[in-house]
Amino acid sequence: MKYFLPFLFLISPLFSLGQDDLLDMLGEEEETAEYATATFKGTKIVNLQSSEIPAKGVMQFVILHRFGAINDDYFYNFLGLDNAQIRFSFDYSFTDWLNVGVARSSASKTYESFVKTKLLRQSTGKINMPISLVYYGSFNYSVQKWADNLPHNETDRMSFVNQLIIARKFSERFSAEIAPTMVHFNYVDTREMNNDLYFIGAGARMKINNRIALTAEYQLGLTNNFYMENGQQVNYQDALSIGVDIETGGHVFQLHLSNSRGLADPQWMARTPGTWGNGDIYLGFNISRVFTLKKPKEVEAPTF
Repeated sequence: MKYFLPFLFLISPLFSLGQDDLLDMLGEEEETAEYATATFKGTKIVNLQSSEIPAKGVMQFVILHRFGAINDDYFYNFLGLDNAQIRFSFDYSFTDWLNVGVARSSASKTYESFVKTKLLRQSTGKINMPISLVYYGSFNYSVQKWADNLPHNETDRMSFVNQLIIARKFSERFSAEIAPTMVHFNYVDTREMNNDLYFIGAGARMKINNRIALTAEYQLGLTNNFYMENGQQVNYQDALSIGVDIETGGHVFQLHLSNSRGLADPQWMARTPGTWGNGDIYLGFNISRVFTLKKPKEVEAPTF
């Protein structure tokens, strides 16, 4: 006993240290990453792609519709229904960061395929990332009849879009993004026209309540971009759109006004001839419906 008591005295601090470590482990929670969600309500703001991607295993069907211009016998044309344009698209998310889809636009008779992938995701906590970064690219093939009688290659019908979307959810009510964009046309009408056109897109969303939000977007052209009319160069215009998002459960209904009537990516981005000042304003709407084809097996990461 006389040897045991000094030994117990010597090792007692080790028991105390182990107890403190165990209490520290029980008292401290492991820090987690909290990811921003619903930066925008739909995958499009109006025409401009948002930073949103449907969840893994979700298929989305989207209808884009544009009526006639206000200054083009609007009521005579029955609110534009007589010359309306429409775009259908289907997309599917194979993962939470990869979405692919196909679409068809009526006015330019364009078939599209596109891919959208998340590169960075806004988060706080264990992972501190101030922005979301998304890549969007589309391939477009127009089957519209040529206006001239010149021989054309099939590749002349092709155009391409490459875009980076930099988005941030500043608060529960306000989100914004900018989107550097390049549009390439395989064929242009004259040698003076550029095959490669560059733009900066910008969009924002202001949430009014749980179901309604106001939206706006602007596509700023950075390259000389024009068309020929009666032998004269006429500049294409920047696309400006304003709208309202209405959520109705499984649907997101987007009602908006825009000076761009085009629906395929290259058309609304680079081929907008009308201006707001001249009354070239088109009423339109987007409506989307999602279908969960594969239910997630794991609970999503915490969000804010």
